[in-house]
Formats: sequence, C-alpha cells, structure tokens
Amino acid sequence: MKNFIPYILCCCLCATLSAQTSKIDSLEHILASGGMSNLKKAELLETLSIAHLYVDSAKSRLYAMESLAVAKKNGLISAEATAYVTLANHFSTYLDTAMVKKYTMETLKLAQNNKGLELQQGKAHSLLGIHNMRANRHYLAHVHLRNAEKLFLEINNKRLLDNVYRRQMMLFDIINDKENTIYYANKLVELSIELDDPTTELFAQFVLGGAQSEEDFTQESLDFFLDLHQKSVALNSIYTLSIMGTCGQICLILNRPREALHYLHKVRESFESGGWSAVSQSTAYINLAEAYAMLHRVDSAEYYLGKAMNSSLIYEDIKIRNHYIRSLIASTKGDHRSAMESFKKYHHLTDSLHKAQKTADITRMKNWYELEQKDLENELLQQEKQTQQRWIWILSGMLVVIFALFALSIYFYRKSTEKNLELKKLNTVKDKLFSVVAHDLRSPMGALISILKMANKNMLDAETQAQLFKDITRRVDETYGLLENLLRWAKSQMKGMVPAPVSFDAQEASLTVTDAIQYIAGSKNIALNNYIENHQVFADRDMFYAVVRNLTMNAIKYTSAVGEVTLASEISDNMLVISVKDNGTGMPQEVQDKLFKLSETQSRRGTNNESGTGLGLVLCADFAKANSGNIWFTSKEGEGSTFYFSIPLNS
Repeated sequence: MKNFIPYILCCCLCATLSAQTSKIDSLEHILASGGMSNLKKAELLETLSIAHLYVDSAKSRLYAMESLAVAKKNGLISAEATAYVTLANHFSTYLDTAMVKKYTMETLKLAQNNKGLELQQGKAHSLLGIHNMRANRHYLAHVHLRNAEKLFLEINNKRLLDNVYRRQMMLFDIINDKENTIYYANKLVELSIELDDPTTELFAQFVLGGAQSEEDFTQESLDFFLDLHQKSVALNSIYTLSIMGTCGQICLILNRPREALHYLHKVRESFESGGWSAVSQSTAYINLAEAYAMLHRVDSAEYYLGKAMNSSLIYEDIKIRNHYIRSLIASTKGDHRSAMESFKKYHHLTDSLHKAQKTADITRMKNWYELEQKDLENELLQQEKQTQQRWIWILSGMLVVIFALFALSIYFYRKSTEKNLELKKLNTVKDKLFSVVAHDLRSPMGALISILKMANKNMLDAETQAQLFKDITRRVDETYGLLENLLRWAKSQMKGMVPAPVSFDAQEASLTVTDAIQYIAGSKNIALNNYIENHQVFADRDMFYAVVRNLTMNAIKYTSAVGEVTLASEISDNMLVISVKDNGTGMPQEVQDKLFKLSETQSRRGTNNESGTGLGLVLCADFAKANSGNIWFTSKEGEGSTFYFSIPLNS
C-alpha cells in the first residue's frame, strides 16, 4: 500500500492545479475594481493567495501578506488569524518548517486571547500535525491532528474533518498501526457517505482494503480491489492507477503473473508518459521484473530489474526484492549456485527487516504509551494546579505586601554596595591601563628614540642598523596593535558596542589580516596557515578584522620558533566558527580562569619576550558577543592553545 502513496498525492496536486488556475483571473478583476469593505478585501486577498498556491509562489505569499496587513491595520482579529493560517499553509507547501511554526504559533496565540477562532485554531493544529509528520515526530503529529479533530467536530466543519481523518489515516499507515489505520479509514468512509463524496469514499475503501488484507492477500482481496477499480474508472478517479497497481501486486502474491502483467503494464505506460516520481516508477518496474521472472522470461525480467535498480530513489523493500528476483532468474538459467546465494541474501535481508520493524514497532508502542501517560499526568497536574492557584493568589497577595516592604529596605543598601563595587572595579581597570601605558607603550618608544639617535649620529654599522631596525619594526607593530586595542576599548567604554554589520566573505577578510602579519610569523620561523573557507557572514567587518588579528598575533606571540599557527573554519547551527590553533606554550589553569577579565588578567611574556596585557582578548570577547557570536578556547600547558569565535552566516 505505501508504495503507491507518493503518486496518489501527485494525482491530487495535478487536480488541484487545474481547478485553481481557472479562478484567478476573475478574482483579480474583482480586487482591481475596488469598492469593498476592509473585511471583504482581506477575505478576497486570502482567497487569491490560496488560488496562487501551486501556480505562483511569490504571488501567493504577497497576497497573504497583504491580507494580514489589511486585517492588522483595521483590527480584524478573525481575518488576521485567517491570514496567519494562509501564510503557514503557504510555507508548509514549500517545506519551510521554521515559518510554518512561526505563523501557526501566531494563530494559536490569537485564539488563546480571543473567542470565535476555533476554525483558524483547528487549521493551525492541522498544519502542525503535517509539519510533525514530515519530521517523523509521529506522536506530536497525532496530538495536533487530534486537537484539530476536536475543534472541527465542535464547529461541525465536515470538509475540514475529512482532511484530518485522511492525515490520521496516513499517519497510522506510515507507522504500521493497523488498528488505528482501519479506525480512521472507517471514519472517513462514514463521513464521505454523509457528504455524498464517492471519490473520498473510494480512497478510504482503498486504504481500508489494503490495511485489512495487508498480511494475507487472497482471491477475496483481489475481487475487492477489482470491484474498487471498476468504481474508480466509472468515477474517472485519480486513484485508478493506484488501485490498478495494487491489483497487479496481489496477482503476483497469488502466483498469477500473467494477470499481473495486464495491470502492471497499464501503470507503467501511464508513468512513462506522465513524468511520475522515481519512487513510483521503480515500484512499477520491480513488479514487472518479478512477473516476468515468475514466467521464466529472463530477458524481460532483467530489463525491468535494471530499470528499477537504476532509479534515483529506491525503497529498501525494492532492494530486498531485487535479490529474490535475481534468484528466480538464476534458477531459470540453470545457475543454481547463484540462485541459492541470491535467495540467501533475500531471506537474510527479509528477516533483518522484519526484526527491525518489530523492534521499531515495540519501541514506538512503548514511547507512545509513555507519552500518553505523561499527557494524562499533565492533565491531572493541571487540575491540581487550578485548585492550588486560588490559594496561591491569596497567599501571594499577602506575601507581595511583605516582600515590597522588605525589598524597599534592601534596595537602598544594594545601590550603595553596587556603586562601591563598580568604583573598585573601575579603579582596578584604571590602574591596569596606566600600567599598560606606562610600561608597554613607553618601553618600545624609548627604544625607538635611542636607535634613531644612534642612527642619526652614524654610530651604527649597516649590519647592526638593519638588525636593530628589523627588531624595532616588530616591536613598533606590536605597540601599534596595543594602541589600537586601547583606542577601541576606550571608544567602547564611552559610546558602547554599536556594530555596523554587513555581508562579506570571511576567507577574503581573514586573508587581509594574515597577509599583513605574515612577516611577523616569518621573523620567528613560524608557519602561518589560513584554511578559512569561502563563506558569506553578516557582522561588523572592522570588529572581525580586530578579532582575527588579536587571536593570530597572540598565537604567534606564544609559539616558539619553527612552530605552527593554523586558522580554520566550520559551520555549526547557522554560525561560522573560526579557530586559531597554535602548538606553543599553552596556559596554566590559573591563567585560563582569568583570561577574559581585564581587571584580573596577568601579564605574560611571549616566547621572544614579547609583551602581553590581556586587553586584546577582552576586546575579542566583547566584539564577538556584540555580533551575536561567542568566544571560547581550549589549552594545555606545554602543548598549545586553540581559540574559537563564532559569527552569524549571511542567511
């Protein structure tokens, strides 16, 4: 039965497309003519959105958004909820699960605060049921569909109830719950008779017959489906091919391959001329291969088996049947050894599949039971909570008065304590910064002045002068980096972190930084490798430069000669994570614990006696968080460190 579900849905889609296209022109003409109330306009826009759903995705979304705007502007709560449902339905059709959840939740929020929205609430639950079915969250799907069923029964909307019964029936068919599949198929049969809808009744009877006969197809089963086929032809139903294919499969099970070919070739001809899905075609071809193998027509069997196995999408049961058919073909050819090997594979895989299915069924039943028990417990707890809530409100009122008096008494005490702590922290930071300015800026500037004076008086030979200038160039570059960090920190303290995010290429931006400081790594014989990949990110470019430069300079600083510093990237949860790894000195635990705290950082010299303040890492942490990212590290003393920071991808 499940093999034919994909092209059943395809038939439904084709029928929907032809029906909707004829409506659009007249509806758009009515909209253009104007002269209608805001409510009528919102309803018409919603109708147009649905009409365009399978015809023009962009227009469908546009009309739904316009309907929502009209409803919100004019305070039309019911129309607003309907617009949310229409948008959720649009995004459900195009498999955007995040947007489905967003708009169904908006609908349910409105329904919680406003009466008379049972219709929209039921539709939202129905869409959430479909969303959870696609994500294989079967119990949640059933819960939402059950809620939708209750609401549609409450407002007596039988057409929407029809759709919910279909979904429930398909859900239980997917998870092999025969009892509930039959239950909802019977419910759908009853409803279709009540609605005088023979096509829906035919579909329900089709699923019902398959579920009831699934494990033991007999001549009675074949007669049932042949009768169903005649009714389908008379109704010109979209399910005719599905029923015909089922008849062919039953004939194979009953060992009547010649009869099977009659039905299976009709299905194949329709598929090959109509551009049906790969799954449907592979199913038709494997059935034909089995029929010809049973008739000992080897060439035809091999031909259709090849077409089935060359399909772009193949179900597991088709792969298993492939071995069975190959055993029949080999037996016909007289190659009994190959026949036996293929049959053993078929038997082994069949047993494995049955065991896995039984295990999955047991696990599902167990999980389902546990979830139902939790739901029941939650309902009982909710009732208890409602009883307790009254007492809580009474006690809360009394406690609020007491608490308010107590809070006022400690409020002023806390204010004074917080101010003292803040002043102490600011004094510590001030002392730290004065120390940085007095030592780390003064020392290299003094060295530079001394060298310039000696060079001016021709006191240095060419070789010494070149060596000193090379060394002072490195120290000036470090000092310039420190000065930049000080200025950035001062600016952030005065104006706050105000990033200006733009879209840019992380690889290109990082190469700008690493190329500029390559000579510093080279002066220590350190290999600087940039393996950051080409990804578009959305962040403040200057802050990105600062973070990459500070982390890379730190890695070079604490890496010994002939070491290695490597920049790399990976994607995690829609964020680009960039790592800067070195094989340098690493950090002891006491340094790691205080690393991102400016008031507590300890100055550590690099492997070439380079100065270090900890200010750069504090800025890196602030900049990463300002751009909706994070920063972290791993380090082991004597083995090196790896720093990571994340920034959003441009979505």
